[in-house]
Amino acid sequence: MKRLFILLLPMLLFCSFASADIIPPEGVYQDFYAWTGIETTPGVILCESLSVCDQRNGQKVSTLLGAGGQHTLPVIEAWDGWAKVYYSDGNYVGWVRSDYLLMDPAWYLTNDDTFVYAYPDAIAPKIALLEEGKKLPIILEEAEWVLVSLRNATGWIRKTPRDTAVNTWFSPDMIGNIQIATLSVPDNAITIFDQAKLTTLQTLLTNTEDTGGKVAGCPFMAQLSLTLSDGATITMDLATDSCCVYRIDERDYRYARNLFDPNEGAPSNECLFDLFGIPTPVKYTE
Repeated sequence: MKRLFILLLPMLLFCSFASADIIPPEGVYQDFYAWTGIETTPGVILCESLSVCDQRNGQKVSTLLGAGGQHTLPVIEAWDGWAKVYYSDGNYVGWVRSDYLLMDPAWYLTNDDTFVYAYPDAIAPKIALLEEGKKLPIILEEAEWVLVSLRNATGWIRKTPRDTAVNTWFSPDMIGNIQIATLSVPDNAITIFDQAKLTTLQTLLTNTEDTGGKVAGCPFMAQLSLTLSDGATITMDLATDSCCVYRIDERDYRYARNLFDPNEGAPSNECLFDLFGIPTPVKYTE
């Protein structure tokens, strides 16, 4: 028994001390910007190959090899299931299905050999062993685990106390249990505490579509500050030209998506401003 324990001890230590650097999202695709001077959003291709069309729902003009999370595209804009991208070394512009892109993810960079599990449990089957220096895009993060994209697959890695902490970045699902909301416009600031209005506000702000960058032409002359039940605060800029768009960390999100009849056209931001008694239509411009 003593001999068995001695043999197992190095393996236990190996598993315990594996560590990684968790690299936060770039915001701007830095390599492409350094090469071209053009600001784009990095979009990681999750599938093995991705068709490029000449326009949204258009004709196929090329195929990109993604290698399951090993290739990144410069994304110009993304909305309604499609992304406009540069391809072929930035020489051409086309459209791809955004469902197969992971927009501006954080990255998991191993500092040691690291096991990958089939599901987030230490007793789960191991499906891969990553060598030191392997860099993979993070699809999802939980308290003790990260879901990463592998070549044509996904897997879970258990974080350790030695992992470099992830810098906090915004996701709409962070908006929950709003206790106080203050909307500031150029000539006024209104705070609401009414729970029914706050619940409606949360529904509007969490039903979103990530644009992958900035929406061109929208003036952002209003600011919304949220205080959550845990004491955290979230501050965002709001578009004031009737568009339902908010901006956080230079990234725009279309809110109130799929909450209104599409036959009536795109929703207007009066659905949000009315909660604060701000007269609509909003006409603040830069």
